[in-house]
Amino acid sequence: MSENRPPKMQEGDGVFSSSLARAADHFAAKDTDPADKVEIWAKRIGRFFSVFAFIGLAWYFGHQLKWW
Repeated sequence: MSENRPPKMQEGDGVFSSSLARAADHFAAKDTDPADKVEIWAKRIGRFFSVFAFIGLAWYFGHQLKWW
């Protein structure tokens, strides 16, 4: 059984680019069993909605604090 590990940093890669690569893998649901298509799509949909909810809450709190 292979372990899912974050990609190793290559020579010349920065912390920001490796973080983006890990985030992309997270939202693409690459940490799931590739044979289980339902689990992959359920995680992708759930993670999309969590990002959407975070953006909505950030906007709401900024509006309440009269930042915009």
